[in-house]
Amino acid sequence: MKPIFAAFAAVFLVAGCGTAATDTSTTTTTTTDGTVSLVDPNLADPNKRYLWDTGRFLMANQFTYNSNTNTLVINNLPFDGVSSQGGAYQESAILPNGAQIFANSPNAAEDQYLAVIYRSPNGTNSLVGAVGTSAYFGYGYGGAYAGRTSSSLPASRTAAYQYKGAYAGVVVNRQDTTGASNGVYATDGLATINVDLQDIDTGGSIKGNVTGRHIYDENGTLLGNLSPIVLNETTIDTTTNRTGDATATTYNLDTTAAQSGSWEGSFTGPNGQEIVGFLVVEGATPTADSTYDAVHAVKGREVGAFIATQQP
Repeated sequence: MKPIFAAFAAVFLVAGCGTAATDTSTTTTTTTDGTVSLVDPNLADPNKRYLWDTGRFLMANQFTYNSNTNTLVINNLPFDGVSSQGGAYQESAILPNGAQIFANSPNAAEDQYLAVIYRSPNGTNSLVGAVGTSAYFGYGYGGAYAGRTSSSLPASRTAAYQYKGAYAGVVVNRQDTTGASNGVYATDGLATINVDLQDIDTGGSIKGNVTGRHIYDENGTLLGNLSPIVLNETTIDTTTNRTGDATATTYNLDTTAAQSGSWEGSFTGPNGQEIVGFLVVEGATPTADSTYDAVHAVKGREVGAFIATQQP
């Protein structure tokens, strides 16, 4: 396997990798001139949600975990040697919160990718995951996924609900320095989501955070601590049982914003027992992070996902 701290591989990013057989009709369209146009995979199944942004190369459109072989297949990532060749990501470590780290095994012509997944501890078969690579000058290709098998909200009540559960992510750090190498790492944390179904006129409100965050190498070796991620308040769409448009933020020690992005959550399980979701934040590394460097301009993009369980 190539070192996870891969040197820059390319300046330009191009779309690649074919789509999985199960999703071909919904993720690509072949035009009359033979070119392929990518289609948002979120249009295919309301219970399978992807962090999809082709402008930022967040283009993973399938996460499939095989419990028999303990392997992971992620589709639509170029030069990962997986979906186009019938291979799979292999588990390299298990994080303290139960999330799993996976990595591909690239040959000399391929790129190193790192992924994380977390499976429901409640028997709902929910699966969330995230993936990234250090092989590009920018943040490179990546994505995140939150899959549920059912859709339901908890019963309306005066008191707010609280959900807690595991978070796992992949962060790509880069420096604006000639010859500097990107690094790709795994992260974990505790996701806490608060839900009020009584207000914003009965549709409800939802907010949360990810705290107790740590950063690891691909083998699960602890490297340091990371700042919390704030999941800013948004509304709940009671038709889809998902959050509305929502922002996410990390902060510096002086309380100024460091990184910004978005998050999404979906209710699932009996009586809305779980919330599954994902997030992305990018920007200057927060000053409280172990990876903060006052000399070099270190920036980062983190994609991550969580499963939070309703508390008594």
